[in-house]
Amino acid sequence: MNSNISRILVCMMISGWLLTGCLRLGERPAERISYVFTAERPGKPGEKSGSAVLQVTPMRISPRFNSRSFVYRKGASRYQTDYYHQFLIAPASLIQEEVVHWLAASPGLSMAGASAGPLPPDYLLQGHIIDLYADYRQEQPSAILEIAFLLLEHPAVENPVLLRRRYRSEIPAGHNSPDALIKAWDCALTRILENLERDLIVAIEDHRRR
Repeated sequence: MNSNISRILVCMMISGWLLTGCLRLGERPAERISYVFTAERPGKPGEKSGSAVLQVTPMRISPRFNSRSFVYRKGASRYQTDYYHQFLIAPASLIQEEVVHWLAASPGLSMAGASAGPLPPDYLLQGHIIDLYADYRQEQPSAILEIAFLLLEHPAVENPVLLRRRYRSEIPAGHNSPDALIKAWDCALTRILENLERDLIVAIEDHRRR
């Protein structure tokens, strides 16, 4: 009898410890936080002077980084995903949205959109995200972003490629936090879009002078 009572007491004590631990963990559950990209133009865009209509096709992304979770590079071949910090939607969709917003405000283009608008497009812009990760191989992490773009004449002709270029940006995050990382990615994307816009306008103007 005493043996049975002892076993019951031990089980009650263990259950109490487990419940206390679960309650302690449950008091402040880890929260998943979602982020978006924001590429902001410096100053106000100028007046529209271009006449070209551009359509930005859906962005593609390397399977390595086709995840909403942030990806951290820890070694030459070692990567880690962050369950608690992620993009709000697929990163390729977020970046495409920023590309469209940026180019739609470009003075050198008449119109830019992700789908066919009221006017048929003169050119198509394809994009492929090659790298999208935080590099933690050094003491100070850096935001890495690399995108390859292809500008095509539309409708297609025998040699439709007018521009083929890769843009890579590496921005120090300043300190080790997801908020600092997304700000660095924003800066990296802004730099890429500034260079892309300049190269697109030059390529389109050269093509129209032929």
